[in-house]
Amino acid sequence: MINIDIGATAIAVLTLFGIYSLMAISLNLEYGVAGLPNFGKALFISIGAYTAGITYTRLLPLLAGAEVIHPCGPTMGGALQLRSEIMASQPVAGFINLGLTLLIAAAIAGVVGFAVSYVTLRLKEEWFLALVLLVGGETVRIVVRGADDFICSHNGISGVAQPFYFVDDPRSSAFLFMLLALALALLAYLYSQRLIHSPFGRMLKGLRENEDVTRGLGKGISLARAQIMLIGSVIAAIGGALFALNTGFVNTNDYVVNLTLDVWVMVVLGGIGNNRGALLGALLIAIMDRFTQIGAIVLNMSNSPIEFNYVRFIAFGIILLWMLRYRPAGLLPESRLTTNAHDVVKRVIGASK
Repeated sequence: MINIDIGATAIAVLTLFGIYSLMAISLNLEYGVAGLPNFGKALFISIGAYTAGITYTRLLPLLAGAEVIHPCGPTMGGALQLRSEIMASQPVAGFINLGLTLLIAAAIAGVVGFAVSYVTLRLKEEWFLALVLLVGGETVRIVVRGADDFICSHNGISGVAQPFYFVDDPRSSAFLFMLLALALALLAYLYSQRLIHSPFGRMLKGLRENEDVTRGLGKGISLARAQIMLIGSVIAAIGGALFALNTGFVNTNDYVVNLTLDVWVMVVLGGIGNNRGALLGALLIAIMDRFTQIGAIVLNMSNSPIEFNYVRFIAFGIILLWMLRYRPAGLLPESRLTTNAHDVVKRVIGASK
């Protein structure tokens, strides 16, 4: 019988919820609001993770006034020990490194998202963007995996500690990181809500519903699409950096097509075009993820021949197909009203009677 620590489980689920919320909100802005099918979401998430792997091995020692030790090969153990010592004894260097990591990851992902979308979306079929990003994500993953000095090839980089590693109590450290993830998710949610209800957001929805009408109104279609891809890519990269810090490990195997599928399930399950739906989908998948892991541990301890991780993929596929068939708008459908102008008109009409 396995003993479940309710407090630690709640912290783990809420941390995942914060990270998944960033990923879901980014895709919801791109597809739910602007109608851009991004099948390369794992690419932009991985940019954040790979950036964390580089900054925590090359930049962190410099910020702490130490000499950089090559993180791969024979010096891997020494580099890992140095990172751990710095994160445990010099929290200021750790927080500065985190800030720079998020800025660098956001800049790289934003440039990539803007450039790729601006070129590909000049074509009439936006699904070409989906294919380019899908292929691009796998190409980048294979290239990074084969680069020995990038994140140590297939070995990956461990010891990528979250910024509260210096706190002696592990639960307190995890709790503080949970608060950080939730705070960033809240900022992303508030920003995206303001964007959706702005004239730019309403223009994106018009573009999603009828491109020809939006173009006829003189709107810059290609630029608008590229701008929302830039914003979504930045948010996804921040989520990817937090994902790497949460696991403490950067490896290309974590950023495959399955991750993109997970984010799509969050958005489709919660509600396409509705940020609250994206948060709901992220929460449900975070809960499912955690209890899937617990189920896998229980089955392994009981010597069961069933591989529970594969059951997770089957469940996600069934959820996606069921939602598309019976609840295409999601559990929390998008509101048709995106401005308070309707209320103003009602008050004016009421006052004139």
